[in-house]
Amino acid sequence: MSSGRRVAFPLRPLEVTALSGLAGFPATRRGGRGGPVKARPATLTPTMPVGTAFKAVMAAGLAHLLANERGLLEGRDPEYLHQTRVALRRLRSALEVFSPPLQKRVTAAPARELKWLASRLGPARDWDVFLGETLQPVEAQFGAHRGLKAFAARCRRLRRGAGAKARGAARFPRYRQLKTLLSTWLASEGWLARLNSGARTAMEGPVGDHARAVLEARYSRVRKRGRGLHDQSAAELHRLRIAIKKFRYAADFFGGLYKADAARVNLRRLARLQDILGEMNDAATAPHLVARGFRRTRGGVALEARGILLGWTRSRMAGLTRELGDAWREFIAAGRFW
Repeated sequence: MSSGRRVAFPLRPLEVTALSGLAGFPATRRGGRGGPVKARPATLTPTMPVGTAFKAVMAAGLAHLLANERGLLEGRDPEYLHQTRVALRRLRSALEVFSPPLQKRVTAAPARELKWLASRLGPARDWDVFLGETLQPVEAQFGAHRGLKAFAARCRRLRRGAGAKARGAARFPRYRQLKTLLSTWLASEGWLARLNSGARTAMEGPVGDHARAVLEARYSRVRKRGRGLHDQSAAELHRLRIAIKKFRYAADFFGGLYKADAARVNLRRLARLQDILGEMNDAATAPHLVARGFRRTRGGVALEARGILLGWTRSRMAGLTRELGDAWREFIAAGRFW
């Protein structure tokens, strides 16, 4: 590779299907009437070049994004929004998982655009989670409370507004340009052309070697972040959640390279940890949403309703803290699968 020779990483048929409907690929149905679509990991083999694996993972992420596009635009089910955000996280994670050998300057443009879209969808998802996982059980127990009814009505208006903004972002020319950017960038191997000779050589190496290095580094980071778990502050738990999320995406991308049973056990335990820490994060952000819901609302009834919600949130946080210890011990017991 020192000669500067460009090595192509051809798209497989599965990858062409994943990228269909974007620039340079045949059109296909975008979004489905059959319901929200979950991610499907790309099929990798240990000897596959790193560059080919990168394209396969990114193509799978684009397929996931497109499969939920129609449902997101129609606003028929909040799960479409959730799956769209998952697709964006997977695409952003893929850029990180393959960097290095990909260089940050090479991935800067797609990373910036993916981050932009994720930021536009985030507030709507926050309201979906708050209404579904915090307010709904509180309403089931205290639904007759007058202040709580008024608060719930305001929250649903705020949710509709945030949902409209999220759908608006998916109609922006910037979103269409993002899809074109990603598809043409992958298909034309624009990322490869900008790599130096050492990075291009690394992209030709077997993905099995790259996967082991990534998994080991991210596993070690999670272990480090989890030390002294029961004494961690909210900021430390947040850093642990991010480390677990990054490790889980890498494990999902590369899990098919290893024994299926061991990888599934690890992913299951990672998912439980991430869910618990995610709920703890939602509980930590709930007071902010409660404050927004009660903005410009005064009086004893409103204060009482606010107290009910915050008390429920504190109680849920205590239960999650107990669950976290059990989930952490199970994760450590699972060990490595690579």
